[in-house]
Amino acid sequence: MILFCTLALATTVLFDDKPVVAEPAQQWTRRVNGDNIVSLEVVSRRYAAEGRPDVWLVGVAHIADESFYEQVASLLESLDVVLYESVRPSGSRPPMGDTPEERIETTKKSLVFVADSAGAAAKEIELLPMTMDDVITDASILDRRLSGWLDDVSVDAWENPIVIDSDEELGTITFTSFGLDGKKGGEGEAADLIETRTVEIASFDEEFTEEDIEKETEKPSDNIQQTMADSLGLAFQLDMLPYEEPNWFVSDLTIDEVEQKLEDGGADTALLDTITGASFAAKIANSMMQVIPLLDALSGGGVSATARLLMIEVLSMADTQLMQGIEPELLKVIIVDRNTEVLSDLAAVLDSAEDVSSIGILYGAGHMVDLAQRMEKLFGYTPVEDKWFSSMSVDPRESLLDASDMTRMRFMLKYQMYKAQEVEKNSSEQ
Repeated sequence: MILFCTLALATTVLFDDKPVVAEPAQQWTRRVNGDNIVSLEVVSRRYAAEGRPDVWLVGVAHIADESFYEQVASLLESLDVVLYESVRPSGSRPPMGDTPEERIETTKKSLVFVADSAGAAAKEIELLPMTMDDVITDASILDRRLSGWLDDVSVDAWENPIVIDSDEELGTITFTSFGLDGKKGGEGEAADLIETRTVEIASFDEEFTEEDIEKETEKPSDNIQQTMADSLGLAFQLDMLPYEEPNWFVSDLTIDEVEQKLEDGGADTALLDTITGASFAAKIANSMMQVIPLLDALSGGGVSATARLLMIEVLSMADTQLMQGIEPELLKVIIVDRNTEVLSDLAAVLDSAEDVSSIGILYGAGHMVDLAQRMEKLFGYTPVEDKWFSSMSVDPRESLLDASDMTRMRFMLKYQMYKAQEVEKNSSEQ
C-alpha cells in the first residue's frame, strides 16, 4: 500500500491548522474502458482567480507509459514557473539561519550534500570537477534534479561562494566555506568548514572483462519504483521529466524534516526506509519485481499485464476507500505538511513574480484534493479546465485474470477497505 500512497486521493485538508474531513468534488484519477483496453487516466486541472496567474495542478504518476510524460512535459513547457514534488536530501536547502549556530549547522549539512553529490558524479564519469559549475553539470548525469539543488547550495549561509579544490594526484575533492569573514582561518562563526571526498577513478590502462561490464550494468536499483517501472515495461518519472529546466523549482520538505514531523506526530518512521529502499521489506519487494520479466517469458507477458491491471484497479478506486487504514499521523505528514510547503511557495510566487502568468504544481494525484481545497480558501482559485492523460493501459485479455477473477478481486479490495474503515471508526469512538 505504501507504494501507492502518493497516488491515493487525500480526504484530509488543513484550514487554519485544523484538519477537516471533506468529500472531494472532482476526480483526479479514473479507469477508462475501451475496446479491449483498460486505462488509468490522471487529470491536469487549471485554476483561475481574479487578478492572479493561472495555476495548473498537474497530477502525475510516478511510473507510467512514456506517452504520459510526453503529454505532461508538453503542458508544463508552456508555463512560466513549475513547482515540483520531491522530498529533498538533507542539506539541499540554501543554508541560512537567524543565529550563528543555525548558520554553521545548515552550511555543514550543505557541504556534506555537495561533497557526496560531487564524489558520486566523479566516480560515475571518472573525472574530478574543477569548479562548482562542473559539480552542478556533472551531477545532473546522476539525477536531473541535482543541478538545481546544487545551485541552491553553491553559497554558504553568509552568502559567500563555496570554494572547491580538486587534487588529481590524491583523487580528492575538497569543499570549503570560509565562514562569516569569507577568509581562510578564523574562529567561531568565522571558522572554516571543510568537507573532503576521495574518489577512486579507474586508470585508462586498467582492463575490464565482459563479465565485469555485465555485472555493473545488471546491478539492481535500490529504488522500488524504478524497479517496478523496469519490470512492467513502464517509464520512471524522474527519468522522463525535465527537472533541470531553470524555471522548475523543488517545493517539498527535506528528508530530515519529514522524519522529524513523523516523530513529532508519533508516526512510524520506518516509512522512510521503505521509500528509499533501505528496509528489508523493500529489498524483498525489489527482488520480487525483478522476477517478473522471467515470469513474463514463461507466460507470454501475462504477469506484467496482470500487474498493470491490478494497479489500474487499485489506483482508480475512490479516495475515501484508498485512504482507509493509513495512520492519520502518517497521512498528515505525507499529504498535509508537504502541501503546506507547496502553498507557502505558491504564495511567495504570487507575491513576488510580477511577470508570471501561469504556474504549474507537479505533484502526485494524492495531494490534489487537499491542494485544491486550500487554494480556493487561501487565494480564491476555482477550476476552469481539465486535461485527462492516460498514464498506463493494458489489454485485459493478455492478463492471467478472466472477468470472474476481476469481479472477485474488486469485491475483495472493497471489502478490505470497508473493514479498515470499520476498524478506524470503532477506534475513534473508544
